[in-house]
Amino acid sequence: MSSESVAPLALISDDASLQTAQIVGEGDSWEAELTTQLDMTAEGMVFMWPTWSPGGDQIAVSASSQRVDDPKLELWRLRFDDELDAEERLAAVFKNPYDGRQVIATGLAHYVHWAPSGRALAVVGNVGSGMAVNLVAASGRGNPRRLVDGAPLYFDWAPDGRAILVHRAAQLVLFDLASEAEGPLQVQRARPSFRSPAWSHDGSWVYFARPRPGGGSIVLRAARSEIGASNAQEELMEVAGASSFVVSPTDDRLAVMSLPINDAGPRRLTILNPSTGDQQLIAERDITGICWSPDGRAIFAFEPQPSSTMISIVRYDVGAEPPGAGLRLAGLRLARFQPSAEFATLLSFFDQFAHSHQIVSPCGRWITFSGLALGNGGSGRRGFGPQNGCYLVPADGSAPPRRVAAGSISFFPRNAPAESA
Repeated sequence: MSSESVAPLALISDDASLQTAQIVGEGDSWEAELTTQLDMTAEGMVFMWPTWSPGGDQIAVSASSQRVDDPKLELWRLRFDDELDAEERLAAVFKNPYDGRQVIATGLAHYVHWAPSGRALAVVGNVGSGMAVNLVAASGRGNPRRLVDGAPLYFDWAPDGRAILVHRAAQLVLFDLASEAEGPLQVQRARPSFRSPAWSHDGSWVYFARPRPGGGSIVLRAARSEIGASNAQEELMEVAGASSFVVSPTDDRLAVMSLPINDAGPRRLTILNPSTGDQQLIAERDITGICWSPDGRAIFAFEPQPSSTMISIVRYDVGAEPPGAGLRLAGLRLARFQPSAEFATLLSFFDQFAHSHQIVSPCGRWITFSGLALGNGGSGRRGFGPQNGCYLVPADGSAPPRRVAAGSISFFPRNAPAESA
């Protein structure tokens, strides 16, 4: 990738239009070249929560008509290909039924997780009777396939796109999309002690957790080849309280965070190597969410500030040798901000969004967040109102955050588009 640019951002502007922003420059010397892709006024729709396809050449975005006489809640798919005609470039791939036009979280009408191939999407939406995971074709052709309904719902695509692992209430099941078998394969049925399951990079293992006798949870893995044939499970780590985990983007290390009972008290963040069993303590403090750097050498933690609505973004470098038994890493604070409602939703379910939404640029130089950054407008400066919006901050801490544009939520593509490489 060029040193003068990063992959574009997708963002929802302050007037609920879909925009992309190409960031040109480095450090604190960058400019954002904004392009409106779907205009709220021209389309007659309010847009919410964009989701990039794996290759960065498509975006799925929720669209609501907000009209009493013609209410609509749909998921649109936009392709970035000037050679396509209008119908091929833009299509409604999922439409909520008449009695299912409610959002599933603040500012979030659908949760979208693209298949690794980019040819299909798994969509959580309200179907009238409640929430359901629906499989839809990115082409917009055919009818959605209802995979599973209920709540809560957490899931992840297998790396080869041939299976989906779903955690619904007290069940963890595997849907083998390539087989002709009816119904899912049972992986675990137990009182919930984790949220989103995860896959190893080669798809040969699945990660989950079960309650630990006496309290807490045990992080486990099971071989994909054994699911449905045996209940063989390998114990990896004990956690005080429920557990939440995110797999490194470069290997099978897990960032494991304890979730205390009633969500009160500090959370223990540990790096687990499933192959060796080694554990590296990163921090033990109040943390609302985490994400990895693309090279797997750092973890970014979102840490609420005491007696404040502000959250700090703190970088922990984890690629070097562990600091020693019982010692923790020193964190580098990159920014403090008050999150938008949409970004607060992302932090509430960070382990699920880690599968599908990228807030660190593919090159690893930038982090995007949404809300009101400390020191960027407001703050008592006469003549300036609060500068709410979508921000960038250098991941190395070399400069303070700057606002890209007024807006509610923004994301990078997971991989750099081919033309930017």
